[in-house]
Amino acid sequence: MAQRPKQEAPRGFWARASFANRLQPPLDEQQSGSETDSPGFVEQSVSPAPAGGEASEPIVAEVLTVGALLDGRYRYRLACFQRAYAWKPENAVRLVCDLRSAMHREASRRFFPLGRLMLAKAPGSPDVEIVDGHQRLVTLTILFAVLRDLEADPGRAERLHRLVAVDQWPSRGEAQDLLTIQELPGRLFASIVQRRGSTEFDPDVPREALSESERNIVDNRDGIRSELLAPGMTDEIRRALADYILSSCRLVTITVDNADLAWDMLNTEQNTRLAFSHADEAKSLILSAMPAEAHITAAGLWESCESMLTPEDMFRLLSHIRAMSWRGESQSARPVEMEIVERFGVANRGLAFMAEHLVPHANRLKDVRRGHVGRDDGERMSIARSVDFMTWIETHSWVPALLLWLKVHGPNAAHTVDFTRRLECLVWLSKIAGVDPGVQETRLLRLLDEIEAGTLPKAMSKLQIDATLRAHAITNLRSANFAGKHYAGCLLRRISATMGSDPGPILRDEVTIEHILPRNPHGCKAWLTLFRTPDGCKAHHQKLGNVVLLSGRDNQRAGTLSWEEKREILRASPFLLAQDAAKEADWTAQTIARRTESLINLLLVSFDLPPLAKGE
Repeated sequence: MAQRPKQEAPRGFWARASFANRLQPPLDEQQSGSETDSPGFVEQSVSPAPAGGEASEPIVAEVLTVGALLDGRYRYRLACFQRAYAWKPENAVRLVCDLRSAMHREASRRFFPLGRLMLAKAPGSPDVEIVDGHQRLVTLTILFAVLRDLEADPGRAERLHRLVAVDQWPSRGEAQDLLTIQELPGRLFASIVQRRGSTEFDPDVPREALSESERNIVDNRDGIRSELLAPGMTDEIRRALADYILSSCRLVTITVDNADLAWDMLNTEQNTRLAFSHADEAKSLILSAMPAEAHITAAGLWESCESMLTPEDMFRLLSHIRAMSWRGESQSARPVEMEIVERFGVANRGLAFMAEHLVPHANRLKDVRRGHVGRDDGERMSIARSVDFMTWIETHSWVPALLLWLKVHGPNAAHTVDFTRRLECLVWLSKIAGVDPGVQETRLLRLLDEIEAGTLPKAMSKLQIDATLRAHAITNLRSANFAGKHYAGCLLRRISATMGSDPGPILRDEVTIEHILPRNPHGCKAWLTLFRTPDGCKAHHQKLGNVVLLSGRDNQRAGTLSWEEKREILRASPFLLAQDAAKEADWTAQTIARRTESLINLLLVSFDLPPLAKGE
């Protein structure tokens, strides 16, 4: 095919860097059979440097389509010391969603950028070492393999297979994969991705025997397959997606003829790069979906929200808006910012979304975080205290309910204190009781319906603490393994705050959990006399009544000391929980059991719940 006129590369990038635009027609129009075009990609170039950087320059920069990168002339391999495949399903599925959205949205653009790829390649060799960008290239290989196995047309399936593996290398006369990753995950990659028809089958080994990288390969393959089989996906759409990726998706490819130089470049870049936060990525996607004339106004609105919230809250706010807007639907695994763009029609109504949803809810969340909700100082203090307590045990799940309450009733409603107290109780007891996160999410989504209906807090069924939830929570508080539960530190902090002094987060060396009865007495006769055997110590060691808070230094001092010696350390501690324990005359199994019940009662009363009933 005739080439376009040669163009001079922009100055100031790298000296004489060459840029090549390689355009492929759809798979149906590709020809195959010759060594040059096997697996069938027609090439147009504006640079004499072929794909992979066959040039005398030590550094060659090219803009290449995905089709050009996978046209079969080069074998890509991943060095054994390179990072293993680390993308999770949310990353892989997001890539597919991004590509689908771009295919439908970017008709007016000539190409869609897929980022950068850094390669090291010795002149004249078909072997290319991937220095940077292999996560994306591995994921694209998985995507094409799934498309291959979903393709009903044998000819198209064969052409898709050539993007994954070349059955016959002209120079060697042997079958090879286009991409080779590290040896151990590479075996699984070949068996469940690169081989024809393999993407619909489970691995031959049990999941628990797989490494994290291997699990990522399996999970991402299955996630991509589910996305490509989602309702509305047809053979035609999948074929259009494959053609779009090959011909319109491009990567800036930097090829270096010396692997050491390539790694030096990458290390310099990594050491000086500031990673994007989730909020930055969401901002980029949402604002880029809007028309150019809205960008300045939209950026100003977004930045006004950023000035009020932390980056984490700013990103989470999008999930809260999704929950409030589509609570009747299950929460999608797709990136929340993509759902915002699609469901709110950001391309046409982006400024309306920001003015009607993002900015008002950002202001409400700011008021929540800064303790500005309530009619007077007393109410504001009570609400802020409930918010703090909820944040200790569960950072975000309760936020949509409180934001919607404030939207419906305003910041000065008469029942806001009651609502936040009941919400706080529900959040804590659900966590202590071990309620399944999916069940808890559904309950909180149903709570949104009651809020919007104007139901008073005391009449909200989803805020009620029923006997079953209470019983499960009490059982876990009495557990012989209480101190081993993930929320133990938060709960001891909560009990301490209820006693009158918040010790702060449980941090190593500053605030630690001390087991008064040690797990292993190490020959301490006093403990063995009281509890008879080491097994007797272990039976009570982790119970709620046996643990207090101490500084790291005091914890080390306490060690396996006898109760009489340890009590002096507890008595001198600044932590109220330790001081309270020091009031006990002795430390026996009966003491631990009695203290467990006492602390459970203290906690229940702090939630405005009845104390333990006789026989409960």
